[in-house]
Amino acid sequence: MRRARWLVNATLLLALAVIALGAYTRLTDAGLGCPDWPGCYGRLTPPVHDTHIAAAQARFPDAQVDPFKARNEMVHRYLAGLLGLCVLAVFVVSRRLPRGRGLAAALLALVVFQAALGMWTVTMNLMPVVVVAHLFGGFGVLALLALLRFELRRDRPGPPECLPPAGPRLARLLPLAWLALAVLLAQIALGGWTSANYAAAVCYQLPFCESGWSAQFSLRAAFSLPLGHETYEFGVLPYEARMSIHVLHRMGALVATGVVGSLVLLCWRHAADARLRQLAAGVGGLLALQVTLGLINVIGQVPLLNAVAHNLTAACLLATLVLLIRQLHVQAGRNAASCRQSPVGRSCAMVVESPVKAR
Repeated sequence: MRRARWLVNATLLLALAVIALGAYTRLTDAGLGCPDWPGCYGRLTPPVHDTHIAAAQARFPDAQVDPFKARNEMVHRYLAGLLGLCVLAVFVVSRRLPRGRGLAAALLALVVFQAALGMWTVTMNLMPVVVVAHLFGGFGVLALLALLRFELRRDRPGPPECLPPAGPRLARLLPLAWLALAVLLAQIALGGWTSANYAAAVCYQLPFCESGWSAQFSLRAAFSLPLGHETYEFGVLPYEARMSIHVLHRMGALVATGVVGSLVLLCWRHAADARLRQLAAGVGGLLALQVTLGLINVIGQVPLLNAVAHNLTAACLLATLVLLIRQLHVQAGRNAASCRQSPVGRSCAMVVESPVKAR
């Protein structure tokens, strides 16, 4: 069990690194640094030396060979490949564990599909729909790893936890929690759509965009699917569509902040144990950091490292919110009767009932 937890923790950290490096690759316009897949200009390593660059240019005459971009892309691919091997190891180890086998199987299936999305991102020349799906796949891998770590932690050897059941108010927060997850997913999709269509640098004024934006705003243009282009690098949509996408992302940020923030406050107020309070604090802290990084993106005109941090924080926020929802379900499903039926039932009952007797 200890080795399994260590492996999951290491894989979780690796997933964070892959997400950060993927964002860096995309933001440095290195998504097509290697025009082929899985190699780079027909090689296993990026062309760095002059002879290799000349050979790559001769093999791909229509491509502009950039060693810096090619190196970024290949480092990302190799790190993602290592992540895939780690996920495979997690799947093999999980078959011997009493909990988490289903999550490990789903994780392995998602990683395989994520690899296919990585290939299509290159072969379809950064088609925005595929880029957004690839982003969701990376975030999903991180969330599933965090959830698997949560389940393994519940199986930690030692005396079982015996906590009071969730109060009625806390149990009624589950619909709000699922709404918060749906809103956050929609906001992540808008953020990915903004980045994939190169619309992050369109508006630099607060709260939405430069004056006169409302006259050009078009919901239909924002969600038009740009198909049939030879390449989507640097974007193909007109200013009207990009501006509309950017404004929608900012509006979504206001809605997501309100819904997720309300969930955090209510969970903190009605928390029945320290773990739920810690998760609520984690979601709240990441939400505040994400809003701050978004404002810096606007004021600083999308600085590179800040934009990478904005992407990574969104992934961490999603994973932490998933854990919060899982903890809510755990507490809502716990009741005094099941606690009394456990091997330490009497001591549990004393823990639950002692505040009542003290009165």
